Amino acid sequence: MKKFLEYLCSMPVILLVLYFIPFLGICLILFRYYIYKEDKFFKAPVTLIIVSLLLLIPKLLELIINLSGFGIKNVPYLEKVISSDIYTKLVSYSKTLIIIGVITLIVSYLLRELIKKMTSKVSNGFNNYVKKQQEQEYKIAKENDLIMQEKREKAKNTHAVICPNCGHTNLLTEEYGRCKYCRSNIG
Repeated sequence: MKKFLEYLCSMPVILLVLYFIPFLGICLILFRYYIYKEDKFFKAPVTLIIVSLLLLIPKLLELIINLSGFGIKNVPYLEKVISSDIYTKLVSYSKTLIIIGVITLIVSYLLRELIKKMTSKVSNGFNNYVKKQQEQEYKIAKENDLIMQEKREKAKNTHAVICPNCGHTNLLTEEYGRCKYCRSNIG
């Protein structure tokens, strides 16, 4: 299916469709941007402009020959080519291609810049979010480290003492304290 879509969006097919149904050709150019993504963003409009300029070569030759005073009748077949109905249609097709090529070139440039700006804003927003999350995690980890360090210090200084009054074992973090059971001073 992808090969068929790539074939449908190929430049020869687009050029042929643009000749017969220009609106459908423009739709194929837009669809081509979707199929090829960023690989061939400017290829279609530039190709359209180049093909249109190639179609205008006989007209350009006629203009150069007339300006030089050489005479168009001295160049074989050029007068027949230029005056033929098919070439007249190709000249109008060439004008259409130039217009469509320039417009799609401008639109594709604007779309590309818009996509770059949107992507950078989304990327910056995401990076800021990740940065805030990391800062918050660092702050929490730092607080947890302090709490754990306090608990370790407390555990180092903790020792067991048997109450002389009731006989229960009590854990003291200081040298002196009170029994949890009978509330008498121990130490």
